[in-house]
Amino acid sequence: MALLVLRLASGGCREASRRPVHLQGPLAYQWTRALFTTPSATAMKAQSAEDYWSKNKRLRRPVSPHLTIYKPQITSMLSLSHRFTGLLLSTVISGFSIGMLALPGSYPHYLSLIQSMEFGGVAIYGAKFLLALPFMYHVANGIRHLVWDLGWGFTLRTLYKTGYVVIGISLALSCAVAAM
Repeated sequence: MALLVLRLASGGCREASRRPVHLQGPLAYQWTRALFTTPSATAMKAQSAEDYWSKNKRLRRPVSPHLTIYKPQITSMLSLSHRFTGLLLSTVISGFSIGMLALPGSYPHYLSLIQSMEFGGVAIYGAKFLLALPFMYHVANGIRHLVWDLGWGFTLRTLYKTGYVVIGISLALSCAVAAM
């Protein structure tokens, strides 16, 4: 590595770029690629930001990433819904907590008020299911993400299988929680 740095500093860059450089170590490929394939600063300054935007406008390219150019797949939909349920849960829990602090009555008072409305069993079960579904989905998909952190489940077949398993488990758990 020290010889490569000395060769580059002494002006032997053209000679070094013609011959393959044999470095050893885990970062050898990244270093050689970075040293010999990055554009020079003057070449990058020559391309102005205006040229970039005018070219993209002329070619009618959307700003990336753009959801309209992607075909919806289970992997992307599960990712979006995981983020959405996380945002929804944090908003609902924060709003409920602030509401309980701001309202004059206590939680048992409002619970008895809802019970006095005498909704039917189907309506109560449906409401409980809709409250439980985002939480159960987020938990099940969060466990899936933890398994990914262990380095397992990145093949396309496994991604689809675990996606359908997450949907099934979240529906089953929501039904069970709503029945309580």
